[in-house]
Amino acid sequence: MPRPARRAVPAVRLTLPPGPRAPAVWQTVAWMARPAAFLRGVHARFGEPATIRTYWVDEPMVLFSSPDAVREVFRLDPEVAPAGQSWEFLRPFAGDHSILVLDGPEHLRERRLLQGPFHAERMRALQPAVADLARRELESWDGRVVTLERMKRLTLETILRVVFGRASDVSALREAVHTTLDSVRSLPRMLAMALVQRDLGPRSPWGRFRLAVERFDALLLDVVARRRAGPAGDDSMLALLLEQGVDDRHLRDELVALLVAGHDTSAASLAWAFERLARHPHVRARLSDGDPAYLDAVVKEVLRVRPALTIAPRRLVRPARVAGHDLPAGVHVAACIWLAMRREDLWPYAGAFRPERWLQDGRPPTPTSWIPFGGGVRRCAGAPFAEMEMREVVRASAALRMRPARPQPERARRSGLVVTPHRGGEVIVDR
Repeated sequence: MPRPARRAVPAVRLTLPPGPRAPAVWQTVAWMARPAAFLRGVHARFGEPATIRTYWVDEPMVLFSSPDAVREVFRLDPEVAPAGQSWEFLRPFAGDHSILVLDGPEHLRERRLLQGPFHAERMRALQPAVADLARRELESWDGRVVTLERMKRLTLETILRVVFGRASDVSALREAVHTTLDSVRSLPRMLAMALVQRDLGPRSPWGRFRLAVERFDALLLDVVARRRAGPAGDDSMLALLLEQGVDDRHLRDELVALLVAGHDTSAASLAWAFERLARHPHVRARLSDGDPAYLDAVVKEVLRVRPALTIAPRRLVRPARVAGHDLPAGVHVAACIWLAMRREDLWPYAGAFRPERWLQDGRPPTPTSWIPFGGGVRRCAGAPFAEMEMREVVRASAALRMRPARPQPERARRSGLVVTPHRGGEVIVDR
């Protein structure tokens, strides 16, 4: 299941912005093993914009982080800068109908279909179930807890409940999701798949991933077939999607987007929340007061200071001018989420975890300076659900007596598409 070969691009003589001269293989290792340090180093040395070269995408990527430049990236015409082409390597798992790889009218159509189940009234209806799952999970904590692993289980359980309903038997599918994602979460496997972009048989990284996807697909399509054959009237998200009248493969791709995007990024963000909260007892103490404005401020600050995603890329299929820079076709341009929300000119003491900064009016300095879910027409369709889920878990955590397993803050490390605490957000819970 190899990634696409590099595409031939026109020989346009445009100079790219400066960037590291290290070989792409070494930049790839830094991008995966120490993403935050890599991005900070690139920005400190080369400023904005800067060009990096990794095996994450097939051509150089130009990073922007200032609000005006980010706004320009988000407003690029999809005919000129299709975002789906920057995520083409996800197609073997995401599928041809996935909102992640589509562009233009097809993307907007899928976006409208998936946004429907996330409207405000439905979020309010789901909130009690999400709160109950969070409370029961945190009540089981005692002693040393690797929060990332526990949050993966919790957020997957939550999205399975939302997508398939309370009564569904999806135990086999639950394990298949973990198995499939675990095949691309470990750093050695990620590096192997990035550097050797070929399926060399069932024992190779791509081969193991292919087999895991095939098993996942068989289980998911079996659930869909049983639901199609069953009685109507279910209020689950799957029931709403079935009303679209699309075929099983199309439905499968929609469900993959919900299941994967709906739990892996949330698990990473929640692990960072526990990593931060364990080191800031005054924040936990104030959370226990039950002030909803402060709860919202804590969630926003976690998403700012430790975003789960690092970039929101687009691929130029025609030359374009971005923030005063003429760039050739073929390169990728990206709003750098991590850098945009750590700019000292916009966020005083940007590296510090300070929820209080949100209490004055609850808004960022500019709309494009707080972009944990991306922006423009590519902003995550499930963002309202993700924020609601984070609020309920953080609210439930206020009752915990918690401290860090080690005093030193955890550094960022890539796990699949997301950035996680390198020790998994370890905490000690005292009962």
